[in-house]
Amino acid sequence: MIIGANISKNFVNIKDDAQIQQCGIDLRVGKIFKLNGDGALDYTNEKRELPDQIEIFNSDKDNKIILKEGIYTVQIADKVKIPNNMAGFAYPRSSLLRMGATIYTAVHDPGYEGAPTYLLQVFNPITIYNDARIAQIVYIECSSVNGEYEGIYNEKNKTE
Repeated sequence: MIIGANISKNFVNIKDDAQIQQCGIDLRVGKIFKLNGDGALDYTNEKRELPDQIEIFNSDKDNKIILKEGIYTVQIADKVKIPNNMAGFAYPRSSLLRMGATIYTAVHDPGYEGAPTYLLQVFNPITIYNDARIAQIVYIECSSVNGEYEGIYNEKNKTE
């Protein structure tokens, strides 16, 4: 069952009510990065290597950026929290798709907390302004879960 926006708004640190949609919460662009180098992925994550990322846009400092065709990563400005009995799924906003760009996301597992990072693919040049709403997260109740997310991307696990 999809959790309505009137409940799920409590799990995202929204800027204002403009982010509250009918079934989910809009997520804003925080930072945009260009990938630099190769990555590696294996079964156990022991050999996992992430490519370096070069920051090319920061909503806190920059007004806008014009992105050419290519692949970027986007760190979301809003921190999300996934309750232990739910999962979160993020989708591109339809306006982004109509402009010739999309985002690719992964499942937000129960227990995840933080500012998610998504892959942005631009097929047609696009101007992104600071705090642009780029995605929408929808929360779904899980009837049974196999523990909480404890991976390296969970802010709960960072000791910095």
